[in-house]
Amino acid sequence: MSFVVRRILVPVDFSECSRTALNVAWEWAQLLGASVDLLHVWTVPSFIPPGMTVMGLGPTEQSLLELIRTRTDDEMRKFVSEAEARGIKIHAASSEPGVAAKVIVERAETGDYDLIAMGTHGRSGIEHALLGSVTERVVRRSHRPVLTVRG
Repeated sequence: MSFVVRRILVPVDFSECSRTALNVAWEWAQLLGASVDLLHVWTVPSFIPPGMTVMGLGPTEQSLLELIRTRTDDEMRKFVSEAEARGIKIHAASSEPGVAAKVIVERAETGDYDLIAMGTHGRSGIEHALLGSVTERVVRRSHRPVLTVRG
């Protein structure tokens, strides 16, 4: 059985750890002739109503959901721009709301990705127990291979 990699999904949280994972994924993509897609998953805090209005500067106001979506899209554009400036080609970049590990695994399946490449912050002890690890959950749940990159 051969393992062919045509599409690599790189979940990002815009951290340095994500940049490192993207760099490694790009190296693999070049070697294997694969494309690289980015995904950011965001969550509205459960204790704040999503329809809550946030006042902007001047006469503008928007819902918390709109504010998060706008800021996330801005961060993704910046992340992609920085990657492209380093010579990395991004095939597609998207962001969506949800529980990170669940959305990542679902996207990998429905998008027919051959590999997930993601960073791990390397938390341990009480920090890991309290915060958990999105990467760990993806590794446990995914039917696709997951390449973990230490940040």
